[in-house]
Amino acid sequence: MANEEIAVLEKELEGLRAKPSGSELVSVLNKLAFAVMHSDPSVAEAYAMEVLDLAENLGFPVELAKSYTTLGKINLETGKFTEAMSCCRKSMEIFEELGDISGTASVHATIANVYWAQGMIDRALEHIHESLRQKQECGASKDELASCHINIGACYSSLNRVDKAQSSFEFAREICEESGNYRQLAYVYHNLGSIYGIKEEFETSREYFQKALDIRKKTDDKKGTASTLCNLGNLHETLGDKESALGFFIRSLELYEEIGNKRGTANTCACIGGIYTAMGRLDEAEKFIKRGLEITRKLKLKDWEIFCLGKITDLYEAKGEMQKALMYSRELKTCLEEHMNEKSMEKIARLQVQFETEKKEKEAEIYRLKNVELSRMNDQLRDALTHVKKLQGMLPICASCKKVRDDDGYWQQIECYISENSDAKITHGICPECMIKLYGKDVPRQ
Repeated sequence: MANEEIAVLEKELEGLRAKPSGSELVSVLNKLAFAVMHSDPSVAEAYAMEVLDLAENLGFPVELAKSYTTLGKINLETGKFTEAMSCCRKSMEIFEELGDISGTASVHATIANVYWAQGMIDRALEHIHESLRQKQECGASKDELASCHINIGACYSSLNRVDKAQSSFEFAREICEESGNYRQLAYVYHNLGSIYGIKEEFETSREYFQKALDIRKKTDDKKGTASTLCNLGNLHETLGDKESALGFFIRSLELYEEIGNKRGTANTCACIGGIYTAMGRLDEAEKFIKRGLEITRKLKLKDWEIFCLGKITDLYEAKGEMQKALMYSRELKTCLEEHMNEKSMEKIARLQVQFETEKKEKEAEIYRLKNVELSRMNDQLRDALTHVKKLQGMLPICASCKKVRDDDGYWQQIECYISENSDAKITHGICPECMIKLYGKDVPRQ
């Protein structure tokens, strides 16, 4: 499990520090950074930063690219989306330069998660489909392909395309259960829990969430545990069990705060505030919702800001402070309009880029075909010239025997000279005059 894996890696790291070996040390540090990323992002970041220095100084481009990818994931966990994307771009540049398709596929998957976290689902799907294509191209393992299908399912779930999401998750579940990849299986169970919740099959939903929770606790996946606890809170809130919902939300918040996951903290604060509002504990609700709203605005998370604005509008309505309720309601309306406009502008920009790209590709193809045709014609011309030989200039021919003098001064039979200096083929016959001279008779004319 995760704790055992981390312990083994830490022991290995201790031995390598005593007897340094550049490549092995960098590799173990990278593995450790990834292993502790969900449970302790700050420690993971320290490992990843150490790898950056070592890999760059020692000239290990693959490990350098991997460390940038890991840093991208760490920044994503803590809500630093700009930094996350910057790290991914650096990683992508190195992998592309190396021609490492497996590496670029991994980066595409991380970029997809960055877009997904910001609610840019269309962009996320583009990158995850590209990741899947590249992983299939380089013969990736079934577990790696399952990871892509999990992310595709998450995107479809966000788009409310429940059947397509469920199909992706079920495909991944079969692979993970067969391979015994428990961390990934927990993610599948978690998402299937969400799907069955949407379909209002609440008992099945709870069972899948519990399966995910059991695995995530055993693997010390704090971020995953926090996420599943939050979803269990949402489920119990839907079922009208406010006390149980509140308990799940509070435990979730504690874990998000422990690992420094600001996005999760903001979401859970808003959820707790919503429960307190429903319970009539309005002052406590105000404290949590305002905290969530503040974080979402700092992180520029439009989707979650809209969620928080809805909660705070409900709160002030419940408090009877209608002026504040109206103010936040207007902010909610503006935020929704801006969000929709951003989505529309993003789609227009993407379509424009696609149009320009296709236009350039078509122009390049036309140019390529023209060059191919020109090259073909040049080849034909060269072939023709190769086969064409002309007899030019003055030919010195003996007036008596009709031999021809060549450029070197030698006399040749005329048929030999013609054969060597042209493509003509010589055959022999007898003309009518010679036939009479030689045989005393004429040749019948055709």
